[in-house]
Amino acid sequence: MFPFPPTALLIFGSLVTFGVIGGYILYLRSFFRTLDVRKHGKRVSATVTKINAELVLLTKGGYTTSYFVHATWKDPETSKVYTFKSAAGGIYLPINHPPGSPIDVLIDPKNPRRYEVVLLFEERSYV
Repeated sequence: MFPFPPTALLIFGSLVTFGVIGGYILYLRSFFRTLDVRKHGKRVSATVTKINAELVLLTKGGYTTSYFVHATWKDPETSKVYTFKSAAGGIYLPINHPPGSPIDVLIDPKNPRRYEVVLLFEERSYV
């Protein structure tokens, strides 16, 4: 009568539920880590190496362009080089952060792989 036995549906439903809950927990974990870096992070000056422009499909249809800043920083204590990628930004991102310019990055001193790139989103006025 049923195309799937009820046990198979129960197992499938449980797996989907655990997957959704696990994904949500990982999202919250990364969200609170970002808050921790904003609150207790060490500010370092990295150098912008490049800016990527990516075409992103919007949920309502259509496209938009998002910009991402890539920067590097060399830890003076360990001489290890770290590479950072920013969150998505708008049209003024390439103007405010051209390649070769300094950019602030908040890092976790215990684990520099936890970071947040500090971006300027509005247009700078040079008048």
